[in-house]
Amino acid sequence: MRNRPNKRYQFLVISILCIFYSFQATAYDEVISITSDGQTRSFVLHSQGSNPPSAHLPVMIVMHGDGGSGTGIQSYSGFDAVADANQFIAIYPNAIGGTWNRYIDNVPGDAGLGNPTAADDVQFISDIITYLCDTYTINTNKVYASGHSAGGFMAYRLALQLPTKIAAFAPVAASMWGDNATMDNFFNNSLALVPIYHVHGDADATVNYPDANNTPEAWGEWPLAAFSNLNCGVTTYTTSVNIVPGVNELSFCDGSTEVKLIRIIGGGHGWPAVNGFNAAASIWDFCSAYSITTGSVCDEYDTDLDGYSSFVDCDDIDGTINPGATDIPNNGIDENCDGADLIVGMDDHQIALLQVHPNPVSITFTINFADEIKSLFLIATNGSIIELPLNTKEIDLSELQSGCYQLILIDQNQLSYRSKLFKL
Repeated sequence: MRNRPNKRYQFLVISILCIFYSFQATAYDEVISITSDGQTRSFVLHSQGSNPPSAHLPVMIVMHGDGGSGTGIQSYSGFDAVADANQFIAIYPNAIGGTWNRYIDNVPGDAGLGNPTAADDVQFISDIITYLCDTYTINTNKVYASGHSAGGFMAYRLALQLPTKIAAFAPVAASMWGDNATMDNFFNNSLALVPIYHVHGDADATVNYPDANNTPEAWGEWPLAAFSNLNCGVTTYTTSVNIVPGVNELSFCDGSTEVKLIRIIGGGHGWPAVNGFNAAASIWDFCSAYSITTGSVCDEYDTDLDGYSSFVDCDDIDGTINPGATDIPNNGIDENCDGADLIVGMDDHQIALLQVHPNPVSITFTINFADEIKSLFLIATNGSIIELPLNTKEIDLSELQSGCYQLILIDQNQLSYRSKLFKL
């Protein structure tokens, strides 16, 4: 089951002076090898910051085209910048020999290319998700798949054969290819509704653009019509809207499980390059609205080996910071993870700590504060400000990214109060 939220937080980035955390625009990249189906396979992992990714982050898997590589599509797709801006992990897998086993069937090997010993790439992607869960405690309800050309074909295969582990799919310059009986069985019997965001140039000479005559026609836009029929009972697009010059959005299903075709007018087979349209950002914006409830719960881990798992340790990279540590006063660091640094020798109004329950917070939290609240907001580690509602005692943070935040409250006398808040 997939859930698509109806509301989003708005972020206002401003420059502020605080001793909360210093922010550095660095990136973490690592080539990782795992064993999948008896073979050594590899992928590139990218996340924001100089350290391995923090817990509970979403994941976008981006697959290269034939003859390409993970580092290749990483270099031109633009997903690194989008991952840094939106706090998710970008994964760039490597196909064996540069070719994905994208023919959809239920037998070993690749019947489409006549290779009976071809690697099981569905299992490979599944094993990547399991590895990320075990190693980085990712948010398994928010894993997504995209790909260019053959990688987009592979994304379509995953849409049919791995919809319980991937929440939404975004093929680029691709189509779907496989055994008709296997595909018919999925569309006739599947209980999974599959969000699709297909991006394609209408002048592609390598893989045909799905809407050749640019006219809505029942069952005419393969393979999107098959997914829209599954999701909402519609077999062609119902609206076409120009979103920027040179890019139209064709909607098949609007609502809980959308199917969209993004037409790049005059575009060829390459990765889209249109002024005002960022393909990676648009893919993320579509996919990130979806989540599944069938994702596994990742095991707790203790990266810094201080005896406290990531679910209670507010900094699982630094072994000197944990719930059992002694808090050093007035240094701006919460060594004992109680929600704020110990402050002594200052005015009571300046050091008053908010009573926040629970903290860390998973979905909602409440604040105990006697006076009228004039303003309430969170400050992220990058300086972003997230305004919070004042008309409710229980505040919903279900859409907020995991991490550590500074909670600021300003009362009717313009006095400010603060506390650190940890979002799981």
